[in-house]
Amino acid sequence: MTTQPPSRALAREAAGLLLTAFGALGTLVALGTIHWALGLSAATAGILAAGILITPRTDAPPSRHAVRGGLCVSGAGGLIGCAFAVSSPLGWLGVGLATTALGCWMSTRESDEKPPAEGA
Repeated sequence: MTTQPPSRALAREAAGLLLTAFGALGTLVALGTIHWALGLSAATAGILAAGILITPRTDAPPSRHAVRGGLCVSGAGGLIGCAFAVSSPLGWLGVGLATTALGCWMSTRESDEKPPAEGA
């Protein structure tokens, strides 16, 4: 919690958000000048990270969960697409890693079903 007056705190937060946005944009442009796939991969990795880090509450509307899933799928798809553009074996490595991650996520997911009662 800040002890600054509200208008100053709001201005500081707005300036911080602008600096963060311009810093991220500058980083993506710099990576893109090295190689287009590097900049695009960094951007899609950011989209994937946003999908992973955004965790809606369990009682949130289904649309919020769909947005999170869409971010994860588009981020992973973008990374795999960039990998295929650079090198086919690298793309297949991305497909294999994504499949493995999905399998691990599905196998460790808590079941929605109740376990059978003992003695039943």
